[in-house]
Amino acid sequence: MLILGLGGSIHDFSACLLHEGKIVCAIEEERLSRSKQAFVDASTFRCKAARYCLDYAGVTEKDVDLIIGADNIESRYFARYVPGIRLMNHHLAHAASAFYPSPFTEAAVLVADGRGSYLDRENKIVETVTYYAAGGAEIREISKIAGRESDDFRNVSNSAGLFYLAVTEEIGFGPMYDEKTLAVSAYGTDRLAEPFRAFYSLDDEGGFSQTLGQMNELRSLIRAELGRSESGGELFRTKADAAYAVQVHLERILIHACRYLHKRTGSDNLCLAGSVFLNHAAVNRLLRETPFKRLYLPPAPGDAGAAMGSALYGHYVLGGHHREALLPATPYLGKPYPAEAMEEAARKAGDFLEEVKTEDINGQAARLLSEGNLVAVFRGGAEFGPKALGNRSILADAGFPGNISRLNSAKKREAFRPFDYIVLEEDAGKAVPPQGERRFQAHEAGAYASGRLDDAESVGASPADRTDPAGPVNPVNPVNPVNPVNPVNPASLATPATPVTPVNPVAPVAPANPPGLTTEETAQMHAISPGLNAEMVALLQNYKRITGCPLLLNTSFNLDGEPMVETPAEAVRCFLKAELDVLLMGNKLYRRKKTEGEALA
Repeated sequence: MLILGLGGSIHDFSACLLHEGKIVCAIEEERLSRSKQAFVDASTFRCKAARYCLDYAGVTEKDVDLIIGADNIESRYFARYVPGIRLMNHHLAHAASAFYPSPFTEAAVLVADGRGSYLDRENKIVETVTYYAAGGAEIREISKIAGRESDDFRNVSNSAGLFYLAVTEEIGFGPMYDEKTLAVSAYGTDRLAEPFRAFYSLDDEGGFSQTLGQMNELRSLIRAELGRSESGGELFRTKADAAYAVQVHLERILIHACRYLHKRTGSDNLCLAGSVFLNHAAVNRLLRETPFKRLYLPPAPGDAGAAMGSALYGHYVLGGHHREALLPATPYLGKPYPAEAMEEAARKAGDFLEEVKTEDINGQAARLLSEGNLVAVFRGGAEFGPKALGNRSILADAGFPGNISRLNSAKKREAFRPFDYIVLEEDAGKAVPPQGERRFQAHEAGAYASGRLDDAESVGASPADRTDPAGPVNPVNPVNPVNPVNPVNPASLATPATPVTPVNPVAPVAPANPPGLTTEETAQMHAISPGLNAEMVALLQNYKRITGCPLLLNTSFNLDGEPMVETPAEAVRCFLKAELDVLLMGNKLYRRKKTEGEALA
């Protein structure tokens, strides 16, 4: 059975092709349209992601047995497939994307985003949070939280996702840039944490309630605080305090929801999906401070992941297939490009590139990294989801003087945003990011094993841990316990946390202790195994042999505001525009030719 799943809503469109229950290909529309988040516009009609998947598999639309997607996808995206497309509930598609690829035979599933399917379109009632119990091929709804859209579509009541987005917008970031709010929260204090309590409430059934009036009051408070701030440092601190406060309360809301869900299901396994769970600091806290023992987060938890969920639901539920032995999932679901295409892209840029001849590409790349070079990697299929995991990555030695500043400049990104790390799975429990020149040191770790968070749970502290909204943190056997700078401890906002016993705890990293600062920055650490990405493991092993360090700074291969590169030509263009040092493309290495000014420097 050949199934085409479509994902998205009014943004983050995507497609996934499934054959006999196996994912053949999946891609986000933004990688093809080159428009970040692929917001709905005239190009939406083209549905490039579906064509990409079908072409890669060598099939046509006529060969597809089922086309399926969520019922809140902008209709223009699937117009070419009407009337044959089948539409399903948006949150159920999210739940399917989290449970079916997971290693669990049964699990509790929590879905939370900005807004999902309309439950009452006339009255603008939409789903915002849904609780499920899953087992075998069945995903059963336990309960649901719904909210009302404002007349201008901007706000939704009872929505944890829109609660966070309201702060993101008010402090000056655009829609879909919540990750910047999370980054800024690391610089904030608890000054606004208590006032934010007035803008929502929790109940005994895991419920979260926030009226449209409270959302407006929240926005008004932030505007007033910003209006009282002077420009420069004071204004930034006010924005950071607002970000800190919403992060504190988002974590409180999600911990509350997960404790309720565990009480209802009794499961030790938790699956998460929905855009809210792109917030990695909150996700890591859920495993530490709820009764769940194991957690699975799909590589694309946002709306793009609904393409995979829809296709898998079509296979298991509509197709009536039994869910048997689970194979390791992989995030590398884009099509690999032939060597000829990569060599042609390099040849066209011959005036700016020179090949580095080597018999051992991973060994040579590791040596160049150890010498302080910024190395872009383009090989294999692209990652599905927002995280680069070694196939569309820029790598660097974080401890090499000047590297982090160079990367920020190259990617044209704000200095307050953290970078991630990539580490050998065998070293995930003891790896410590080197002390770089940043004012804050990464200390939070999460690990992807076979494309999922699995057996390497984080016990690091997020910024909000210092205000302890849901009770004390209970790390198990930390190697390097976090030592916050000037921690603050207001009265607890909820019941004490339940300890968690992770299988292979990843040690939190002691942050830098710069004078005058009261917070730490957080970043993610992704563990790579040979079964997930053998080439990246080989590179890391060589780097470890040379330097003694098993991890590298890892960021997505793109410029700020752009999607990750998808084609060899885009890889070369981005590499040159960012003025990186070395390009590892396919099985060849290229060095950027220095300009006359650089050569003389």
